[in-house]
Amino acid sequence: MAEEDTQEGNANPVVEEGGATEATTEATPAPGEGNETTSGESSSDGSQSNIDFLLDVPVKLTAELGNCKMTMQELLDLGLGTVVQLDQPANANVDLFVNQKLVARGEVVVAEDNFGIRIKEIVSKP
Repeated sequence: MAEEDTQEGNANPVVEEGGATEATTEATPAPGEGNETTSGESSSDGSQSNIDFLLDVPVKLTAELGNCKMTMQELLDLGLGTVVQLDQPANANVDLFVNQKLVARGEVVVAEDNFGIRIKEIVSKP
């Protein structure tokens, strides 16, 4: 069955959350089925294939809990067990950055003994 799907269409990788990859297939129309465009038009299928190569590009995801300012002396005085107070309250949303660009806000959660972020707000384009 998988061989039939591959013969009928083109396999395109889809990256899911957590880095897992799943192969999907698209049916390739036979010549003359109306998928051709004139020189002035752009094909939506062509746009998708132009973007597909970007799906495997790694990006850096950073969560910022808060920040603070301190003097150099205060920094040098930090030691084991020292608590650094941040400028955000404990129940505030954390900012989520992709390549240093704010993209979302969410709350810190524990997921399988690791920290995670539950997205509460997607930052819209300016």
